[in-house]
Amino acid sequence: MQQQAVSWNKIDSSGTEHFSLAREGGLFRGYGKVTYEEGNVLFHVNYAVELDSNWRTRNVKIEASGAGELEILSNGEGRWFRPDGKEIGELNGAIDVDLSVTPFTNSLPINRNEWEPGQKRNFEMVYVDVPQLRLFKVSQTYTFLEQIDGTRIFAYHCRDFESLIYVDTEGLVLEYPDLFIRKSDIPAGEFDRIR
Repeated sequence: MQQQAVSWNKIDSSGTEHFSLAREGGLFRGYGKVTYEEGNVLFHVNYAVELDSNWRTRNVKIEASGAGELEILSNGEGRWFRPDGKEIGELNGAIDVDLSVTPFTNSLPINRNEWEPGQKRNFEMVYVDVPQLRLFKVSQTYTFLEQIDGTRIFAYHCRDFESLIYVDTEGLVLEYPDLFIRKSDIPAGEFDRIR
């Protein structure tokens, strides 16, 4: 098993995320532990995202303080289900999930595709509003602008929001201006202790 662990600071409010990405056989598993303050309220969020070998989302589990738990599953081809097998029809067509509380999910459409400079792609995403755990489908656009010294730069657009996103060679976010910035890499084995 290969594992990479990083931490991000939340810029728009006081908060930190400790994150681990494990590669096991043909699966990727991302785990995040997020603590942040919003409106003088402290929130704790734990999540796990399971991906297949092509970075398609297959399972998402989230625990958010004050909101409870959410789990959704996908067949990797754009159909989404509750754990009891009931289909969530309004999410159909989306391959990737986007959790509002983490920059990790911006890596999913980036790593699922090959990119050339200037290339623009549109995606349907399952957006999870955390901590309320509301689900809805949104359209997002990524444009690969350039690569500088191993850092790839993307222009991101969703509804009336636009930003640049800077990622490393593994597709993990280095900086998401005004929202997240990578604080550090976590030493091997340390994430298991704090999880």
